[in-house]
Amino acid sequence: MGWVLAVVSMLLLVTCTTKTLVPYSETMPPVVLATLTDAGVEDVRGRYRAAVCARFPAARPCDQVLVRLPGETPDGVTGTPPDLAQRYRLVFVPGLFADCVARVVQPLADIMDPLRHTGFEVYCFQVAGRGSSAEHAQQLARQLAALGEDPRPLLVFAYSKGLPDMLELLVHAPAVSHQIAALVSLAGAVNGSPLVDNLHGLYRTWLAALPLPGCAQGTGEERRDLRRETRLAWWLQHRQAVRVPGFSLVALPRPEHVSPVLAALHAELGAVDPRNDGQLLWYDAVVAPGRLLGYVNADHWAIAMPLRQQLPALAFLFQDDVPRLTLIEAAIEVVDSILRAASG
Repeated sequence: MGWVLAVVSMLLLVTCTTKTLVPYSETMPPVVLATLTDAGVEDVRGRYRAAVCARFPAARPCDQVLVRLPGETPDGVTGTPPDLAQRYRLVFVPGLFADCVARVVQPLADIMDPLRHTGFEVYCFQVAGRGSSAEHAQQLARQLAALGEDPRPLLVFAYSKGLPDMLELLVHAPAVSHQIAALVSLAGAVNGSPLVDNLHGLYRTWLAALPLPGCAQGTGEERRDLRRETRLAWWLQHRQAVRVPGFSLVALPRPEHVSPVLAALHAELGAVDPRNDGQLLWYDAVVAPGRLLGYVNADHWAIAMPLRQQLPALAFLFQDDVPRLTLIEAAIEVVDSILRAASG
């Protein structure tokens, strides 16, 4: 119930606030809007689509799962070895409030066991749900060090705020991050969100200290890490220090695929751009420089969480027909093909 109360509280804050969503500011680093190429992003959507579609029965068109936008060119994955489970270990990093709702909701819980059954060694790292990215980076570094040395490098999938947390680790814990072969952003908060800019003060005052089972109270700094100006300033300072290849899988739901529980937030962000996942604008979820895997027809929660399965009494609040296992398996295949090509 604490998790439901938190969701309801957030929605009430969004609908009751009268602030401009993107307020005037002279503290934001200067930015420009650029195409993928100009931003240093390699477009591998065609290759990723081929990997996803190859796993689908003919009865389900890929366009129901992946949104096709201009510029995507046909491609294919060639020479992929059959022993991926012996080549890599997998790490999944959750987002904000993960430990607060762990009793009822676990991100990507429906894919980890199937991946283990195919032979992968899979780890789900844990962080304090309302901790800052600096604190989370230290927690993640300890868990990474505890894995020990292994000839198999790690593919890390970071969801939502887990992405800034992992980026912080890459910059400040190089002694352990050398084990990471690639970082895959799963609806990652690359550039933060205008929603956080708008609600930071209200969150700090009312929700940071809201009692939730399983997690400590926050200070408000955990939301500061997701503010647009914070993320952009971080990239300005640290972009050159991020040496691990980055890949982006962006949540971009068509309007009918937005969960009712996220509808108010989606509409709020829609005042800036209707192409958003209910938490992030579509261009704020792309790591640059890096590689863009694709746009998934799913909202910010559905891309990572089987909420209808985990909260059946509240199933009417969620959209969830997302083949998460297929999306992750295809990502592993494409990432491997690119890493092998780069090393050979």
